[in-house]
Amino acid sequence: MKDKYLRETRMVDFSNPAIQKLIQNMKWKEMGEFERIKAIYNYVRDDVLFGYNIDDGISASKVLANGYGQCNTKGTLFMALLRACNIPCRVHGFTIDK
Repeated sequence: MKDKYLRETRMVDFSNPAIQKLIQNMKWKEMGEFERIKAIYNYVRDDVLFGYNIDDGISASKVLANGYGQCNTKGTLFMALLRACNIPCRVHGFTIDK
């Protein structure tokens, strides 16, 4: 079951060269697991600006290229970075209608 949460998807496209370069530059794979998670979280929170992307379904690499995101798209980038660094994760979301 763990492997299911490490897979790459269309949105969680962590093999993208820009994502891989970021991971290498930040040296996240050299950190212990807890520090790695914390560093990735802080990066997405602090270094990716808040802003609305064109669509919630864009890929993590597009969020990174944009340099901004909102809760859903930042979540996609967060998942991609975690999975790329061998941290299994998933997001369970829903839509609220009036």
